[in-house]
Amino acid sequence: MTILIRLIANYAIWLYLFLVLIAFMFLRAYMVARRERDNAIFTLEREAAKGRMAQATTGLLFTLVAVGVVFYISHFLVAEIPQPEITPTPTMLIVFPPTPTPPPLLPTPTPTATATPRPTPVPMPTDTPTPEKPTPVPANCPNPGVRISEPGDGATVSGVIQLVGSANIPDFEYYKFEFRGGAFGDWTFIQRFDQPINGGILGAWDTRSVPPGEYEFRLVVVDKTGNYPSPCVLRLVVQP
Repeated sequence: MTILIRLIANYAIWLYLFLVLIAFMFLRAYMVARRERDNAIFTLEREAAKGRMAQATTGLLFTLVAVGVVFYISHFLVAEIPQPEITPTPTMLIVFPPTPTPPPLLPTPTPTATATPRPTPVPMPTDTPTPEKPTPVPANCPNPGVRISEPGDGATVSGVIQLVGSANIPDFEYYKFEFRGGAFGDWTFIQRFDQPINGGILGAWDTRSVPPGEYEFRLVVVDKTGNYPSPCVLRLVVQP
Protein backbone atom coordinates (compact mmCIF):
# COMPACT_ATOMS: atom_id res chain seq x y z
CA MET A 1 0.00 0.00 0.00
CA THR A 2 2.84 2.38 0.82
CA ILE A 3 4.40 1.75 -2.59
CA LEU A 4 1.05 2.44 -4.33
CA ILE A 5 0.60 5.72 -2.43
CA ARG A 6 4.12 6.90 -3.34
CA LEU A 7 3.54 5.86 -6.96
CA ILE A 8 0.32 7.89 -7.16
CA ALA A 9 2.01 10.91 -5.56
CA ASN A 10 4.97 10.74 -7.95
CA TYR A 11 2.77 10.53 -11.07
CA ALA A 12 -0.04 12.80 -9.86
CA ILE A 13 0.30 15.29 -12.74
CA TRP A 14 -0.03 12.52 -15.34
CA LEU A 15 -3.02 11.06 -13.52
CA TYR A 16 -4.66 14.52 -13.54
CA LEU A 17 -4.18 14.80 -17.30
CA PHE A 18 -5.52 11.31 -17.87
CA LEU A 19 -8.59 11.90 -15.68
CA VAL A 20 -9.30 15.27 -17.34
CA LEU A 21 -9.22 13.53 -20.72
CA ILE A 22 -11.65 10.88 -19.45
CA ALA A 23 -13.89 13.62 -18.04
CA PHE A 24 -14.00 15.38 -21.44
CA MET A 25 -14.94 12.08 -23.07
CA PHE A 26 -17.84 11.53 -20.65
CA LEU A 27 -18.92 15.17 -21.03
CA ARG A 28 -18.91 14.86 -24.81
CA ALA A 29 -20.90 11.61 -24.58
CA TYR A 30 -23.40 13.39 -22.35
CA MET A 31 -23.81 16.30 -24.79
CA VAL A 32 -24.27 13.93 -27.76
CA ALA A 33 -26.86 11.86 -25.88
CA ARG A 34 -28.72 14.99 -24.83
CA ARG A 35 -28.82 16.27 -28.40
CA GLU A 36 -30.13 12.89 -29.53
CA ARG A 37 -32.79 12.98 -26.82
CA ASP A 38 -33.95 16.44 -27.88
CA ASN A 39 -34.10 15.41 -31.56
CA ALA A 40 -35.66 12.00 -30.94
CA ILE A 41 -39.12 11.42 -32.42
CA PHE A 42 -39.91 8.05 -30.96
CA THR A 43 -40.14 7.24 -27.25
CA LEU A 44 -37.75 4.30 -27.53
CA GLU A 45 -35.02 6.50 -29.02
CA ARG A 46 -35.61 9.12 -26.30
CA GLU A 47 -35.30 6.50 -23.54
CA ALA A 48 -32.09 5.10 -25.03
CA ALA A 49 -30.62 8.62 -25.17
CA LYS A 50 -31.59 9.19 -21.53
CA GLY A 51 -29.80 5.96 -20.58
CA ARG A 52 -26.60 7.09 -22.30
CA MET A 53 -26.91 10.46 -20.53
CA ALA A 54 -27.15 8.68 -17.17
CA GLN A 55 -24.11 6.54 -17.97
CA ALA A 56 -22.09 9.58 -19.04
CA THR A 57 -23.12 11.43 -15.85
CA THR A 58 -22.11 8.48 -13.66
CA GLY A 59 -18.74 8.19 -15.42
CA LEU A 60 -18.14 11.92 -15.04
CA LEU A 61 -18.91 11.77 -11.30
CA PHE A 62 -16.56 8.83 -10.81
CA THR A 63 -13.85 10.71 -12.71
CA LEU A 64 -14.26 13.75 -10.45
CA VAL A 65 -14.11 11.49 -7.38
CA ALA A 66 -10.89 9.93 -8.75
CA VAL A 67 -9.42 13.43 -9.18
CA GLY A 68 -10.25 14.17 -5.54
CA VAL A 69 -8.67 10.91 -4.39
CA VAL A 70 -5.44 11.63 -6.30
CA PHE A 71 -5.35 15.15 -4.83
CA TYR A 72 -5.83 13.86 -1.27
CA ILE A 73 -3.15 11.17 -1.64
CA SER A 74 -0.55 13.44 -3.27
CA HIS A 75 -1.06 16.39 -0.86
CA PHE A 76 -2.04 14.86 2.50
CA LEU A 77 -1.74 11.08 2.74
CA VAL A 78 1.81 10.85 1.37
CA ALA A 79 2.99 13.33 4.04
CA GLU A 80 1.90 10.90 6.78
CA ILE A 81 4.09 8.07 5.47
CA PRO A 82 7.47 8.00 7.27
CA GLN A 83 10.44 8.52 5.00
CA PRO A 84 12.83 5.55 4.72
CA GLU A 85 16.03 5.93 6.70
CA ILE A 86 18.98 6.46 4.43
CA THR A 87 21.94 4.49 5.53
CA PRO A 88 25.17 5.96 4.24
CA THR A 89 27.92 3.73 2.94
CA PRO A 90 30.03 2.70 5.96
CA THR A 91 33.66 3.66 5.91
CA MET A 92 36.27 0.94 5.87
CA LEU A 93 37.45 0.02 9.36
CA ILE A 94 40.82 -1.43 10.15
CA VAL A 95 41.09 -3.17 13.51
CA PHE A 96 44.64 -3.65 14.71
CA PRO A 97 45.36 -6.60 17.01
CA PRO A 98 47.07 -5.70 20.27
CA THR A 99 50.87 -5.67 20.03
CA PRO A 100 52.31 -8.53 22.08
CA THR A 101 54.74 -7.47 24.83
CA PRO A 102 58.06 -9.35 24.59
CA PRO A 103 59.27 -11.00 27.80
CA PRO A 104 61.90 -9.04 29.73
CA LEU A 105 65.54 -10.00 29.10
CA LEU A 106 67.37 -11.58 32.00
CA PRO A 107 70.64 -9.86 32.94
CA THR A 108 73.82 -11.65 31.95
CA PRO A 109 75.68 -12.79 35.09
CA THR A 110 79.19 -11.33 35.45
CA PRO A 111 81.96 -12.66 37.63
CA THR A 112 82.53 -10.86 40.88
CA ALA A 113 85.88 -9.09 40.93
CA THR A 114 87.62 -6.91 43.43
CA ALA A 115 87.63 -3.45 41.96
CA THR A 116 89.39 -0.35 43.04
CA PRO A 117 86.87 1.85 44.83
CA ARG A 118 85.98 4.92 42.86
CA PRO A 119 84.06 7.97 43.93
CA THR A 120 80.36 7.77 43.15
CA PRO A 121 79.36 10.54 40.73
CA VAL A 122 76.68 12.80 42.08
CA PRO A 123 74.07 13.71 39.44
CA MET A 124 73.72 17.40 38.87
CA PRO A 125 70.25 18.80 39.52
CA THR A 126 68.35 19.85 36.46
CA ASP A 127 65.91 22.71 36.19
CA THR A 128 63.85 21.14 33.39
CA PRO A 129 61.17 18.82 34.81
CA THR A 130 60.27 15.68 32.87
CA PRO A 131 56.99 16.31 31.06
CA GLU A 132 54.18 14.06 32.22
CA LYS A 133 51.90 12.29 29.77
CA PRO A 134 48.51 13.99 29.85
CA THR A 135 45.71 11.89 31.31
CA PRO A 136 42.85 11.36 28.80
CA VAL A 137 39.65 13.15 29.74
CA PRO A 138 36.89 10.51 30.07
CA ALA A 139 34.02 10.68 27.59
CA ASN A 140 30.43 11.43 28.55
CA CYS A 141 29.25 7.87 29.23
CA PRO A 142 26.25 7.69 31.63
CA ASN A 143 25.91 3.89 31.33
CA PRO A 144 28.82 1.69 32.50
CA GLY A 145 27.99 -0.87 29.79
CA VAL A 146 28.28 1.79 27.07
CA ARG A 147 31.74 3.31 27.53
CA ILE A 148 34.70 4.56 25.45
CA SER A 149 37.89 4.79 27.49
CA GLU A 150 40.26 5.60 24.60
CA PRO A 151 40.60 8.09 23.00
CA GLY A 152 39.60 10.65 25.59
CA ASP A 153 37.14 13.49 25.19
CA GLY A 154 38.63 16.40 23.21
CA ALA A 155 41.53 14.31 21.88
CA THR A 156 43.30 15.34 18.68
CA VAL A 157 43.40 12.40 16.23
CA SER A 158 44.46 11.61 12.68
CA GLY A 159 44.53 8.57 10.39
CA VAL A 160 43.01 5.31 11.66
CA ILE A 161 42.22 5.39 15.39
CA GLN A 162 41.26 2.53 17.68
CA LEU A 163 38.26 2.74 20.01
CA VAL A 164 38.71 0.96 23.35
CA GLY A 165 35.94 0.47 25.88
CA SER A 166 32.86 -1.63 26.66
CA ALA A 167 29.62 -2.37 24.79
CA ASN A 168 27.56 -4.82 26.82
CA ILE A 169 24.03 -4.35 28.18
CA PRO A 170 21.24 -6.76 29.17
CA ASP A 171 19.53 -8.39 26.13
CA PHE A 172 22.40 -7.20 23.91
CA GLU A 173 21.64 -7.17 20.15
CA TYR A 174 24.40 -5.03 18.52
CA TYR A 175 26.38 -1.81 18.88
CA LYS A 176 27.29 0.84 16.31
CA PHE A 177 29.47 3.93 15.77
CA GLU A 178 28.08 7.28 14.56
CA PHE A 179 29.52 10.77 14.11
CA ARG A 180 28.41 14.29 13.23
CA GLY A 181 29.96 17.70 12.77
CA GLY A 182 31.25 19.92 9.97
CA ALA A 183 29.17 19.29 6.84
CA PHE A 184 27.44 16.31 8.53
CA GLY A 185 24.46 17.85 10.36
CA ASP A 186 22.81 14.62 11.52
CA TRP A 187 24.35 11.52 13.06
CA THR A 188 26.06 9.52 10.31
CA PHE A 189 26.30 5.73 10.62
CA ILE A 190 29.81 4.20 10.41
CA GLN A 191 29.67 0.51 11.34
CA ARG A 192 27.81 -2.02 13.53
CA PHE A 193 29.08 -5.06 15.46
CA ASP A 194 27.09 -8.04 16.72
CA GLN A 195 29.32 -9.26 19.57
CA PRO A 196 29.46 -7.59 23.03
CA ILE A 197 32.80 -6.28 24.30
CA ASN A 198 33.94 -5.85 27.92
CA GLY A 199 36.99 -3.63 28.30
CA GLY A 200 38.57 -4.30 24.91
CA ILE A 201 38.95 -3.01 21.36
CA LEU A 202 35.54 -1.94 20.09
CA GLY A 203 36.68 -1.13 16.55
CA ALA A 204 38.41 1.59 14.58
CA TRP A 205 37.58 4.73 12.62
CA ASP A 206 39.46 5.98 9.55
CA THR A 207 39.40 9.76 10.14
CA ARG A 208 40.85 10.30 6.66
CA SER A 209 37.31 9.77 5.31
CA VAL A 210 36.19 13.16 6.72
CA PRO A 211 37.61 16.70 6.35
CA PRO A 212 39.72 18.06 9.23
CA GLY A 213 37.71 19.69 12.00
CA GLU A 214 35.87 19.05 15.23
CA TYR A 215 33.41 16.13 15.37
CA GLU A 216 31.16 14.40 17.87
CA PHE A 217 31.60 10.63 18.00
CA ARG A 218 29.26 8.28 19.83
CA LEU A 219 28.81 4.62 20.74
CA VAL A 220 25.22 3.31 20.69
CA VAL A 221 24.37 -0.14 22.14
CA VAL A 222 20.97 -1.54 21.10
CA ASP A 223 19.04 -4.32 22.88
CA LYS A 224 16.77 -7.00 21.37
CA THR A 225 13.69 -4.74 21.66
CA GLY A 226 15.30 -2.01 19.52
CA ASN A 227 15.81 0.34 22.47
CA TYR A 228 19.13 1.64 23.74
CA PRO A 229 20.42 3.46 26.85
CA SER A 230 22.10 6.86 26.71
CA PRO A 231 24.96 6.67 24.16
CA CYS A 232 28.58 7.39 25.04
CA VAL A 233 29.54 10.68 23.33
CA LEU A 234 32.98 12.26 23.00
CA ARG A 235 34.44 15.18 21.06
CA LEU A 236 37.35 14.58 18.66
CA VAL A 237 39.50 17.04 16.73
CA VAL A 238 40.51 15.49 13.39
CA GLN A 239 43.77 16.69 11.86
CA PRO A 240 45.09 15.86 8.36
